[in-house]
Amino acid sequence: MRHKVDRRKLGLPSDQRMCLLTNLARQFVRNGFVNTTHCRAKEAQRIVEKLINTAKNDTLHARREVRKVLVGHSTSSKKPEKLLAGKSEEEKLVILQQRSLINGEDLVTHLFKNVAPKYKDRKGGYTRVTKTGLRRGDAATTAVLELV
Repeated sequence: MRHKVDRRKLGLPSDQRMCLLTNLARQFVRNGFVNTTHCRAKEAQRIVEKLINTAKNDTLHARREVRKVLVGHSTSSKKPEKLLAGKSEEEKLVILQQRSLINGEDLVTHLFKNVAPKYKDRKGGYTRVTKTGLRRGDAATTAVLELV
C-alpha cells in the first residue's frame, strides 16, 4: 500500500531527481512544452503548476519564491562589469545572453511577463500531459507536458 507516499522517486537519488525536475521546469518555461517520459512529465507538472500559480501574484516575495526554483544558486561570482570590460558590443551581447541562460533570470521575467498573465482568471489546470507513444530502445511511455 502507498499510504502517505507523496512523490515519485523516478529511480534517482534525491539530489539528481531535484536537478532533473528543475531542468524540466526551466525547459518548460522557456519553450512552453516538454517532451519526456510520462512519469517525469507528471512530476514536472506539479512543480510547473505551483510556479505559475505563484507567478500570478506579481509581488517581490512571489518573484523570490519562483527564483528559488528556476535560478537556484547558480549565479556567477564574477561581476558583470569585470566580464564586460574592454569588450565590443557584439561580445557584450553574447556574454549577457550566455549569463542569462545560465542563471535563469530571463526565465523568471518571462514567466511573470508572458506566461502568468494568460492565466490570471483561471484557478488551476494550467498544463496538460498528453501521452505520445513508446520510446524506441526501452519502450518507456513518452508524453508531452504543455500549456493549456
